[in-house]
Amino acid sequence: MTKVKKAIDYINELCLSKVKEKRALGDKLKAQYVKWTETLNLRDFLTFNETIQKNKAEIGAAQFFGKFRAYAFEEYIYRLLHTKVQILKPLQLFWGERCLVWRKGDKKYVMEFDVSIGKKTNRFIEPVIVSDAKVEIDSARLKTALASFAILKNWNRKVKCLLVYVNKEVEVTLLELAEPWVDGIFQFSLENNETAAFLDYVVKCLS
Repeated sequence: MTKVKKAIDYINELCLSKVKEKRALGDKLKAQYVKWTETLNLRDFLTFNETIQKNKAEIGAAQFFGKFRAYAFEEYIYRLLHTKVQILKPLQLFWGERCLVWRKGDKKYVMEFDVSIGKKTNRFIEPVIVSDAKVEIDSARLKTALASFAILKNWNRKVKCLLVYVNKEVEVTLLELAEPWVDGIFQFSLENNETAAFLDYVVKCLS
């Protein structure tokens, strides 16, 4: 995993806090983190995510809180794919690395995707599958993901672009309009657990 800052780093910061309540929260989150990284059970991950949500005020700054949850969800998807899907060389699984989306002569443009599967060439990933992970998917976040997918597909139409989310805060109609740029949309919630469908889709794309 190459992500510079991970969920465990945020947890450790809480554990090292001078504030007793933050240290206690850090210890609780660390125990939950260890559990879901071992079981990869969606319920265990969502319990961890809910603890972060309920203690938003204790955790602090909005940016700190938002990245904490976002990176944790990305890591859950990364670990799930790493454990459940066989990825044969030269393909590899990547987390938060830059993917090539355009090249012309000596000029190139790269974009970072949350989780990707592809081949690393000259420091950049040539992806075959990219996943955008959103704890909450609303219209603004969906449009941002679509812009990235559209740029990537303009460069390589064969790349599969997947959107994975926990909570839906966007109209179903907008999700349907997104279909030309999104190859698969999967919800990871207790009410609609599509983790198996997500893994099956990835396996089929790689076969």
